[in-house]
Amino acid sequence: MPTPLLLTGLSEDERRDLLAAGQPRQLKPKEVLGAQGEPADHVALVQVGHLKLGQVNAEGAEMLIRFIGPGDCYGAIALSPGKRYPVSAVAVEASRALVWPRATLAALAGRIPQIRVNLFEEITRRMSGVLSAAQDLASERAPLRIARALRRVAEHGGEPSPNGIRIVHPITRQEIADLTGTTLFTVSRLMSKWESDGLLRTGRGTVTIVDPEELELAASASDD
Repeated sequence: MPTPLLLTGLSEDERRDLLAAGQPRQLKPKEVLGAQGEPADHVALVQVGHLKLGQVNAEGAEMLIRFIGPGDCYGAIALSPGKRYPVSAVAVEASRALVWPRATLAALAGRIPQIRVNLFEEITRRMSGVLSAAQDLASERAPLRIARALRRVAEHGGEPSPNGIRIVHPITRQEIADLTGTTLFTVSRLMSKWESDGLLRTGRGTVTIVDPEELELAASASDD
């Protein structure tokens, strides 16, 4: 796992103190780490596995925001008192996180100011990704939205394989539809076509992008 953003700029002693204060938590698939609207009283660092972040909008519809994995934080907003989690975090596979109560992390941040800087950077990067995805939703056609979403997921949660970049965590076609504001029918039709064209390889809950750039080019040229 690359160095988590939370630990960037900390001395070895500071890292040791921060990690020692965290409480390990094991998560089963579909187990909730934090729920939208609940008081944000913990910050978690994902160490193993992946979770999906989702939100229920004003109309009651569930939206999938993104996936997070090793090195990512959930609940960085908790460092500010009185906040509530803006999104829910649910494990998509067996996972492990290191969790700090807000009071514990606030005390550490008072002694180690870089922790607060890192958590603010975590929030900033997360918002940048959300805004980029929202721009695609507002301005791009479904094929390009789907291709770019697959690329983003693979870049963040993928690994090289003999056949391309394999997304390492389970992901369903319905989740891809939820990420891109499209229907399951549209995602299934396009992904089947791209697979027959040799741009994707799929299995039960698995996706491998054979050539990310060619996939996006094909999506740009699609008549759908």
